[in-house]
Amino acid sequence: MGKVKKNRQSLKWAFAWYLPICLLFSIIGSFGIGVATNYLQDWYRYKYPELTLSDSYYELHISEDNHEYVVYTDHNGDSVQPYDRKRQATYWIISNTQMLLIPLWVIFCIVLTGAIFYNRELKNPINILLDASRKIADNQLDFKVEYKKQNEFGMLCTAFDEMRLALYESNQEMWRSLEERKRLNSAFAHDLRTPLTVLKGYADFLEKYIPDGKVSEEKLLSVLSMMNGQISRMESYTQKMNTVQKLEDIVPNNRDISSVELIAMLTETGTLICGEQFRINSTLDDMMISIDTELVMQVYENLISNAVRYAEKSIVSECHISENMLTISVLDDGKGFTDEALINAAQPFFRDDKEPDKLHFGLGLYICRIICEKCGGTLTVENHENGGKVTAKFCCKEISKSR
Repeated sequence: MGKVKKNRQSLKWAFAWYLPICLLFSIIGSFGIGVATNYLQDWYRYKYPELTLSDSYYELHISEDNHEYVVYTDHNGDSVQPYDRKRQATYWIISNTQMLLIPLWVIFCIVLTGAIFYNRELKNPINILLDASRKIADNQLDFKVEYKKQNEFGMLCTAFDEMRLALYESNQEMWRSLEERKRLNSAFAHDLRTPLTVLKGYADFLEKYIPDGKVSEEKLLSVLSMMNGQISRMESYTQKMNTVQKLEDIVPNNRDISSVELIAMLTETGTLICGEQFRINSTLDDMMISIDTELVMQVYENLISNAVRYAEKSIVSECHISENMLTISVLDDGKGFTDEALINAAQPFFRDDKEPDKLHFGLGLYICRIICEKCGGTLTVENHENGGKVTAKFCCKEISKSR
């Protein structure tokens, strides 16, 4: 988000336009008030000339009934109208009105300018932000904070919308995680029911027939072997589920590693799991990259192990880096993925009907997908011309290239 340019769209420059207008109206209004009050003052003095008594004199007289009264005369000794207190008070008010009206007019201009500035520049964005904050408080995040003016409030609204979007995405991710965990727990309970039922059946069988000696040693060993197989299956299953439950707490811990060292690790792992049928193709330059190697190898081992179950003669791994993304693909020459598997292979507990491995619970690709997403990448499942192909992408940072 860039800085607000120093132009008329900035609040301080907008306010700078309002100040001279306020000053202009204050001066014009003050001048008008001064002219009007002076005109009224002159008119009142002209109508009642006796109000100006600076050049007049007065004499105190006593009437026959012993009442005192004052007679005003001018400097020529001519008698003038007596002093009228009400008219003099009115004249004083008119003379001093401008001292009161001018400050009031200036205050009015300032208040009016502030009100206009608030209504034009502040009211709308403030209401937008208040409305957005109320919606966020009510956990309503499916909206957008929009304000068209490119001023400080425009920046604030943009930042507010970015915060809302981050909260929305976080809530969506948390909701997806909770729903997925709920579905995992439900599937876990459902899948455990089968081996538990089998074990209970064997236990009931042994409890019923062993006391009567109706079970031969060979049959007993066979039942115990099958029970042990079911127990092993449950142990493997709970171990996988424990791994799945910890996926949400994964935080990638990137470290610097050379591409040569990474390719060597991928080659060694592929050869150990696949044997002679494995080969790797890499277009990586000799460079240093920053990535969580342990998570990359965990995903890679899963992909190689899956490919071994379906491959007929060869397994090929491809590796390259483009646009800060490390891409690792594993291809096998098996029958490829079915249409259903292309859609659901990376979903938890998905197993192909023709899956030969009974201890395969359909969690491998799901675990790989979650790890790739935690590393800022993706997992895709597709078919190529000779079989199946799974591609894992990881966000990485290129440190330097060797010369």
